[in-house]
Amino acid sequence: MATENALELAKLGHFTDPVPAPYRVLWEDRVARLRRYGGDNYQPSVNAPLLLIPPLMLTAEIYDVAPEISAVNALMGSGLDVWVVDFGSPEHEEGGLARTLDDHVEAIDRAIDYIQQTTGQSVHVAGYSQGGMFAYQTAAFRRSAGIASLITFGSPVDIHRNFRAIDDSIAGRAFELAQAVLDAPLEKIEGIPGFLTSTGFRMLAFRKELAQLLDFAQKLHDRRALEKREARRRFLGGEGFVAWPGPALRKFIDEFVVHNRMSSGGFVIAGRTVTLADIRCPILYFLGERDTIAGAGAVRAIQGAAPSATAFEVSVRAGHFGLVVGSLASSFCWPTVADWVRWREGVGKEPQPLRVARPEEAEEADFDEVDFDIELFYDTIVKGLGTMWRRLGRVASDFSEQADNLRWQLPRLSVLQHLHAETRINLGLALSEQAKRHPDGTFFLWEGRAFTYGEADRRVDNVVRGLIHCNVKREDRVAVLMGPRPSYLSVTTALSRLGAVPILLSPTEDSGVLAHSIEALGARVLIADPENAALGKTMANEVLVLGGAGTNPVLPPGVTNMEDIDPTTVEMPTWYEANPGRAEEVGMILRTAGRTKDPRTAQITNRRWAFSAYGTAAACSLSAKDTVYCCLPLHHPAGMLVAVGGGLVGGSRLALSASFDPEHFWDQVRRYGATVVFYARDMLRLLLWLDSSASDAQNPVRLFAGSGLRQDVWRKVLDRYGPVGVLEFYASTEFDAVLANTSGEKVGSVGRPLPGSAEVELVRCDLVSQEFIRAEDGRLVRCEPGEEGVLIAQVDATHPLVALESAGREADERIVRSAFDPDDSWFVTGNVMRRDEHGDYWFVDRLSAMLRTAEGPVSVRSIEDALYRHPSIAQAAVYGKLVAGHQVAFAVVVTEDRSELDSAALEALCEDLETPERPTYIKQVDRIPLTEGFRPDKFKLEQSALLSSGPLFVFDDGERRFVRVEDGGASLRA
Repeated sequence: MATENALELAKLGHFTDPVPAPYRVLWEDRVARLRRYGGDNYQPSVNAPLLLIPPLMLTAEIYDVAPEISAVNALMGSGLDVWVVDFGSPEHEEGGLARTLDDHVEAIDRAIDYIQQTTGQSVHVAGYSQGGMFAYQTAAFRRSAGIASLITFGSPVDIHRNFRAIDDSIAGRAFELAQAVLDAPLEKIEGIPGFLTSTGFRMLAFRKELAQLLDFAQKLHDRRALEKREARRRFLGGEGFVAWPGPALRKFIDEFVVHNRMSSGGFVIAGRTVTLADIRCPILYFLGERDTIAGAGAVRAIQGAAPSATAFEVSVRAGHFGLVVGSLASSFCWPTVADWVRWREGVGKEPQPLRVARPEEAEEADFDEVDFDIELFYDTIVKGLGTMWRRLGRVASDFSEQADNLRWQLPRLSVLQHLHAETRINLGLALSEQAKRHPDGTFFLWEGRAFTYGEADRRVDNVVRGLIHCNVKREDRVAVLMGPRPSYLSVTTALSRLGAVPILLSPTEDSGVLAHSIEALGARVLIADPENAALGKTMANEVLVLGGAGTNPVLPPGVTNMEDIDPTTVEMPTWYEANPGRAEEVGMILRTAGRTKDPRTAQITNRRWAFSAYGTAAACSLSAKDTVYCCLPLHHPAGMLVAVGGGLVGGSRLALSASFDPEHFWDQVRRYGATVVFYARDMLRLLLWLDSSASDAQNPVRLFAGSGLRQDVWRKVLDRYGPVGVLEFYASTEFDAVLANTSGEKVGSVGRPLPGSAEVELVRCDLVSQEFIRAEDGRLVRCEPGEEGVLIAQVDATHPLVALESAGREADERIVRSAFDPDDSWFVTGNVMRRDEHGDYWFVDRLSAMLRTAEGPVSVRSIEDALYRHPSIAQAAVYGKLVAGHQVAFAVVVTEDRSELDSAALEALCEDLETPERPTYIKQVDRIPLTEGFRPDKFKLEQSALLSSGPLFVFDDGERRFVRVEDGGASLRA
């Protein structure tokens, strides 16, 4: 009998043909077919359909390997309506090996629509391994529409957690290094053939494979035993494995292995950004206790990635395969799924295993044992690496930080150190270079859509052609009046590529001030978006409109809609040279908020733009794995110079938001998978006003970076939002002086000058007269450590302000000559700082904002910081009022609960605030207006605070307490 069976196997290759459960294919497209199981007479007792999704590399028969261990048989036996997605064998289908990961998710999305339309019911969606990842991704893509629940088996969400013994940041770097090595060969791979996957699987489980061969030989005489094992033998022997298409493999590695975006959010499907945080339906996930292919931490990460969903766990003593195939799966896992569906549909009780997570292991677990050697092999490698890292201890962390310095920081700082006046460097060139290196890489994200570097670069080239068609030339000054939108970024970059100078204006600014700025700066042309076209027409004769393509916006007469220009018909003039801007040339003009109503003009050279961009990218260690979130106005220096510039040269994805909305901030961050958020002034204080949530620390952000963060907010951010860092900058808008607190260890410090920064000095100044204190030889005097002084930055003769003065123009008061040497020039920042004994700088105040009190100069910032130390104060702004020839501190405050300051709070203020930190007046209001840069608008406060409702308190020197003044506004004005 053994000889006959062996001869039959040699001749036919098998003993029996598979006996699949009956099904019909009801729907198909180019990617998938949809099977509905059950014969003509099968009537499910539960109306809600259950859709099963297989992983790539395995056939749909993973759910129907053999009758006695068939998932579909077990589920139909429980009365369920079972559907299965069948991706077929890509290597045998037209275009199969060209399928992308998006193709598979979109196919599942369409299949769910079909099932819904056919049954009239929401669908329970289940998947094994990567099939479960597909289930998560599709649910997020649909934002849970039409999905009753999700059920997954061994489906990792945070793949980096599979390296249990290795710090996540180190694992991330290891994946990045591996990707850098594998990128080129992966691009050439059409796909991973099924036979290779099957062979590799058996090689990794060689010991068990050999044992099964010996067992097969011993039972070669027993026909019934052979037939019983035949389906499993054939499945594992290769019939169950299919090819993994190359494009799908590459995106899987890039998005979910290297960048781990299942966990962080912000992965892109069909040009849309997707986050698991959009999942709202209940989740049941099965966890294999012996599964290190999808370890416990990697699987449980769904709880943090989908904070709005209710997740249930069932822990099973099984390996990866054993979760879905084998006696344990048939006797426990699939009956639990059936009970879950019945419970969610209201026709059954809650499954007991949702509470008891450790069922007894079944006696037979053939597939578990096959899986065991793979896990042993994998676990050995992981534990070996982990042991190595643990032995290295702190050295490993230090090494990884040094690797970041070498890989990301040093090349960027080197660019800055080697800049000279004639270096060609500008915004348009930076985009061109990135598009050449990474044409298909995601550049920016906007309202849930994703745009590649190549698409952005082509859009900019088309806008350049449109500008030339409208007779815009190199060195022309062009006003840009737009709200936040992709077209703002496109037109600013296009003007840079053309060699023109964009003047970035704020649409919320006073129209009279805008008109004056346009005229004073010599802008012949104004470019607006459709929403601001009418406003622009009141201030400029020639108005171009960009944005709103395909929407047919209603525009005022006399404007040119650039979207109607066909760029292919524009003949490029001989004078055109792409990206001509040199470091010394003015690249853009910004209007920065000042202490008064009228903003100040800042001429930004290409060198200054580059210094901000490369300095930001270096200080924040930005890379392709980062997503930079910018909710600051693009006409604000922190928006265009820091967030956009840093994200662009860092090769990061740039997520643009129309505005900062605290209520929707975390939804946006999770949707985009933002890892670095740029702030300005009090932006994060507004975020902290939201009620705390258990999910606050479950976010993808690794770093908040910006300027103007107060110490109280800094500490609260660290406490509330988990393992997140804060990087505080100080940057002069027009000059190359940039300081950064890169370590974050000294809360409140602005750090030290970045390498390549302009040389800075703190010099002595009479803070009352605002005059520099000079030595006997007339030179400025440097401050000692701990001494307050004014920060100055060295500039060279090529800077526009110095060059204009050299050309005979009126000297700029912000430039001081011969500060330390006869021929030097220094820019006066107007900021008072102190430097500690370690060389770190601490911001004190603007020189112009310092109060000249009877007791001497006082920093309003120190008064505000003192007020913020009291828990009753949510927001504070202080400015000076002239009383009897001296300035006194006038504080405007908002309380936490908007209730009036009580006697206990006022008494505490008296006890804790000693002169000079104690304000003379405290005016309580409902809100303090903020500028677009999120700083208190003190100009508006001075105009309105006395007239607004709300109590006024005056400090009584005799009583040593604050006294409420009835009709305080009238009394004070008098």
